[in-house]
Amino acid sequence: MSETATVDTNVVSFVHGVSFANQLKQQKLAFLDAKEIIAQFATLRETGLGNFNPQVEIQQLKEIASKTENFAKAEGEDVEVAKSIFSKLFFLDLDQSPISQGLNIEKFNEGLLTFWDKEEMPAQEDIQVYNEYVAGIAAKEGEEFLSENAKRPEVTVTPSGLQYEILEDAEGQKPTAEQTVVAHYEGTLPNGVKFDSSYDRGEPTEFPLNRVIAGWTEGLQLMSVGAKYKFYIPYQLGYGAQGAGADIPPYAALVFIVELKEVK
Repeated sequence: MSETATVDTNVVSFVHGVSFANQLKQQKLAFLDAKEIIAQFATLRETGLGNFNPQVEIQQLKEIASKTENFAKAEGEDVEVAKSIFSKLFFLDLDQSPISQGLNIEKFNEGLLTFWDKEEMPAQEDIQVYNEYVAGIAAKEGEEFLSENAKRPEVTVTPSGLQYEILEDAEGQKPTAEQTVVAHYEGTLPNGVKFDSSYDRGEPTEFPLNRVIAGWTEGLQLMSVGAKYKFYIPYQLGYGAQGAGADIPPYAALVFIVELKEVK
């Protein structure tokens, strides 16, 4: 953690352990055991993951789930294989998370076991410390991503900080902020995780330009009908310090591919 001077890493580590235990509980897998997972994590920190291939292992989990009623009737070797794969996937997820840097493992384990055994939540002020720290990481990641992205010659940066790339240009009508548009789009975080897509729903979306995030209001006014742009949106022009739902964290930069279909 880079902010050890201002952040209590013991608090952050403990609450992170609680958060992780809560996610484990939501899996509702009877064979998961917190103490076993902690022991397996300790081993993996020493030995590493070797030639572990997440895609291959996830497929194996799916095969086990399909023949055991989603693990409800798993037993014997299936249970042992599932435990091993889940532990490695959880370890990989934690290891790759920016919050894991400098994590106090003992306090993380303490938080994990506390919630696992008692389902007790930390004090509200500790949760606030944790949330602020996570938000700070998201803000820093977004700023670093946008700073590097702006160096690419195909990317244009507007005075507001909005970045855009023209994938397919067009000539014709451009919308104003007061108009309603129809567009196809896909939204991801900078790490490529998709949070929304009209393509997946099979039809474009209609919306007034003055009722969406500022990055969209500004960006789509640059487009003509038939154009396809890629927008890179700083959090100030996106969902800000609040984020949106479970998929867009606070202070998150956003990436959208947008096709403008119609102006009404």
